[in-house]
Amino acid sequence: MIEQKLKEIIGHFPKESGFKKRMRFHQGWWRAFALAEEQGHHPVRKNDFIGSTIQKGENNGKNFLSEKIRKAVRETIQERKEAGAGIIEEERLFDNLLSSQPLCFNFFGELKTDTEFALQVLQRFYPNLTSVKRVIFEYAPVEKYTNDNSAFDVAFEVERDGELGLIGFEVKYTDTFSQREYDKKEYRDVYNQSSIFNKKYENYISGRYNQLFRNQLMSEAMLQNRKYDFVFTGLFCHQEDKPAIKIGNEFREMLNNESLFKVITYQNYIEEIQQLPLNWEKRESAMMLWARYCATQLSNNLYL
Repeated sequence: MIEQKLKEIIGHFPKESGFKKRMRFHQGWWRAFALAEEQGHHPVRKNDFIGSTIQKGENNGKNFLSEKIRKAVRETIQERKEAGAGIIEEERLFDNLLSSQPLCFNFFGELKTDTEFALQVLQRFYPNLTSVKRVIFEYAPVEKYTNDNSAFDVAFEVERDGELGLIGFEVKYTDTFSQREYDKKEYRDVYNQSSIFNKKYENYISGRYNQLFRNQLMSEAMLQNRKYDFVFTGLFCHQEDKPAIKIGNEFREMLNNESLFKVITYQNYIEEIQQLPLNWEKRESAMMLWARYCATQLSNNLYL
């Protein structure tokens, strides 16, 4: 009896399976029992309700784990409006608990407000960095070298012994890679001028790799135009998202310098942060990331 009542509180869910089903249920559990919020509207069918969204998220800010993260969100929305680059879908950002966009802010928003902390975190993965200048969400160069809407979900403008560089990540939660095959003259021009790719062009524009390829082209174009001295790219995803990890590892092997591309999981990230000499506030923030995005054992009894 109590299980049925609790499931009603967690809300309605579509018929689906596997990883996405499990993550959606956990976000419904988080909404109900951590946020104490009613379920919100379906992202597409506005007359329907779904357990993995909230209502009036722009007003209550509950899709984000701290006030510092909410500050990073507000600053980013203003920055993107001024730059005219990078897409922020505000309804998805504020109301959709299953979206990768609020997830990106929850993991990296506090780094935007504290670049010294950002440097400590990034040095766990890139030890030679000497400073972090900026943390930018939905970053794309204003020059639009590849003539498309590609953008890094999060990028870090960094320095390494006097050299200016960029680290850009594709961030995934339950969303899959776009299967659409994009092909433009600008892509071929950047590809032909680059020495990093070790496969034929046709391999990269396939739906399986196209999204990561376009990010890599963006980074190569910035190097070719001397916007940065070095650029690293990568994929940030859940440790249980085996298909995404497989695609990321395959793509890394399609580059002549595999060290330029990293696959980093939420687990990798949280483990590395927890090894830093953190104060309690930052350590607690890392544990909140674990609870919201990784600790499915908290919702297991109801899910099973």
